[in-house]
Amino acid sequence: MIQPDLADPLTGQFWQSAREGKLQVSWCGTCDQAVWYPRACCNICGGTLYWQTLSGQGTLIAWSEVTGSLNPDFNGPYLTGLVSPREAPYIRLVTQLVDCRARDLCCDMAVAVRFRELQPRRGAAFVAPVFTPDIR
Repeated sequence: MIQPDLADPLTGQFWQSAREGKLQVSWCGTCDQAVWYPRACCNICGGTLYWQTLSGQGTLIAWSEVTGSLNPDFNGPYLTGLVSPREAPYIRLVTQLVDCRARDLCCDMAVAVRFRELQPRRGAAFVAPVFTPDIR
């Protein structure tokens, strides 16, 4: 398991904001687009990036139930998903889905971010954004 590196110039702010209970993605100040995964500059126009806090609301695009040992640092079963944030529907966040069952999920359902401490078998625990069905 690669531990999130808070000092990493590309991804450190993402993990630090998760520790603070905020969902952030890199955003271009020139073309006003989300850039995901983080890069040194915008892959669309080459502009300078900054970190934008999102609402945490999104749409579930796809999901899968992991029943085996896909990642040896985490015990199954668990649900993984692709979520499009409300503010940037053209990007996909790879995430864990919590507080739900696979049979209760459907494409295009509303989801909301939560923050959970994940404990891998090896290494230190870390806080990650995860999503759950939004039943408002």
